[in-house]
Amino acid sequence: MTGVTVGKKRKQDTLLAHCIARAVIDDAGGEAAAREKYGDDASALAAQSKWRQVRLLLKVTPKASRVAGFIVLWALAMKDEGKDTYTISEYQRYYAENERQAYRQQAEFRELWPEFETPNELARQIAPHLRGKVDATKLPSSVQVMA
Repeated sequence: MTGVTVGKKRKQDTLLAHCIARAVIDDAGGEAAAREKYGDDASALAAQSKWRQVRLLLKVTPKASRVAGFIVLWALAMKDEGKDTYTISEYQRYYAENERQAYRQQAEFRELWPEFETPNELARQIAPHLRGKVDATKLPSSVQVMA
C-alpha cells in the first residue's frame, strides 16, 4: 500500500498521491480491510478492470483533494506567520474560517492521516517550497512529502 503503518519504510511521493492512496484505504474500511480486499501490494486493485479502478479513484479523489488542500493551506499559514507549529484555532483565525468547518477539515485530515493530530509535520515538508511567487494550486500534485 503506501507505508501508512508505523515501522514500515516511509515512501516519498506527491502530497496528492499520498492522499489518494490513503483515501482508497479509508474507503475500504481501514488498512486491514484494504489489505484483505486488495492484497499487501494492491495487486488485486491493479487486477481490476480499468473501469473499476477509475470509478474508485473518482469516488475518493474529492476527499483526497480536500485533505491535500487543507495541508497546503496549513503550510501557507504557518509560513506566512513564521511558525514551526500551528493549531486548529490558529488556522481558523488565520483564514477567518467557521469553527465547525475548520474542525470538519481537521477530522477529514485525521481520517486519512491518523498518525497525526495536525498537519504540522507535513506542512514543514511543504514550507521550503513556498518561496517567492508560488502557484499554490500546483503544490498538492508537485510537492513531495514523506509519509
